[in-house]
Amino acid sequence: MTVSLFRHAWGAVGPDDPWPDLSSLIRDAAAEGYEGVEFPTFVLDGDPAGRDAVLATLKETGLELLPMVMTFPSSPHDPDAHLAALRPQLEDAATLGVPRVNAHAGSDAFDDATTADFLTRSLAAAAEVGVTLMHETHRSRPLYNLWRTAKMVEEVEGLRLTADYSHWVCVSERLPFDGAAAFATCAPAVSHIHARVGHAQGPQVADPSDPAWSMELGSHEAWWDQIVAAADARGDDMTITPEFGPPPYMPMLPHSDEPVADLRSVVAFMRDRLTDRYIATE
Repeated sequence: MTVSLFRHAWGAVGPDDPWPDLSSLIRDAAAEGYEGVEFPTFVLDGDPAGRDAVLATLKETGLELLPMVMTFPSSPHDPDAHLAALRPQLEDAATLGVPRVNAHAGSDAFDDATTADFLTRSLAAAAEVGVTLMHETHRSRPLYNLWRTAKMVEEVEGLRLTADYSHWVCVSERLPFDGAAAFATCAPAVSHIHARVGHAQGPQVADPSDPAWSMELGSHEAWWDQIVAAADARGDDMTITPEFGPPPYMPMLPHSDEPVADLRSVVAFMRDRLTDRYIATE
C-alpha cells in the first residue's frame, strides 16, 4: 500500500500567514514532499481568477486536491437543511474532478436514528454527483463521539470516515483506552487521517515534540497504526494530513494573541514523523 501526506491550508494562507496565497502554498507543499493539499471549497468562491490559478498550480505540480465541504444552515438541528446546504457543495467539488470530499456536515444534536438517516442520504447524494464522501469525526458534528461513530459504522452501509481522533479525546476528557473495541470497529471505515494530537482538556497539544505529551502522541500513533493496517488489509492506500491549527486551537500566551509554539514548525515535525513511520519504510 501507499501512504501519502497532504498539506492543509488552515492558518497557513493570508496576509499575516506564511504563504500569501494558495498557489504559493501548493508549490512549496510539492517541494516539501507532500502528495496533495486540503482546503475548503468556499475559499475559491467568488474569485474565478483565483480558482483558475489554484487549479493551474495543482496541474503544474501534480498534487491531488482533497476539498472540504461544511454545512452551517440557519436551522442547525434540521437534517434536511444540512443536506440542502451539502448538495451544491458536492456538485461544485465534482466539477473540480476530485475523487473524494471531506465533510463537516450535520449536527451533534441529531439522535442516533436521525444521524443514521442523514449519513445514508448524504452518501447517496455524493454518489449521485460522482464523489466519495468522507465524514470527519469532529466536535459539533454527528460523529463527535467514539461510541456513536462505531455504532454508525455498523449501521450505515458504505460510511467512510476522516479520522480526527483528537476530538474524541477532548470530548471524552481522557485517552479512551476503554474504547478499544469501538476503535477496532471504526478503523476499517477510515479513508483519510487528520494527524493532530489531542488531550483530555483540548483538541490540540501545543507542540507534539514536547515530551510532556509523549503519552498522547504515542496513543494517537497507535490508533493511526490501526487505521493504516486496516487499509493495508483491504488493499487500499491511505492519505494523512498533519493538521495542526492556529490560535485559538494553538494555545496562546496570556494577555496576548501570540501562539506558544510555531505552527509551521509543529506541522513540519509531524510531517517528518509520519514520513519516518509510514513512508520511509514502505
